[in-house]
Amino acid sequence: MSLYGGLEDMDELEEKKQKMQEKEIDDIIKMLDTKTTGGVSRIKVEVSEQQAEGTVSAKYHHGRCDVGSPWATGEVRNFGGCD
Repeated sequence: MSLYGGLEDMDELEEKKQKMQEKEIDDIIKMLDTKTTGGVSRIKVEVSEQQAEGTVSAKYHHGRCDVGSPWATGEVRNFGGCD
């Protein structure tokens, strides 16, 4: 056993951690590329501590209104006398 064996192990762990982070970044880029290739033109990415690690969820909406807003849910009514 060499005197520097522990340091070499730490370097290996750091290198593995770096490779894992790079793979995660590559996976995110691949996911975004797939979405844009499929025709998605607007993407909002949020990181959640409430969601299990490694999982992805998506919300879809049409138009330029916020998800869950009265405009998006159809709850806004025309108050000018016309329906």
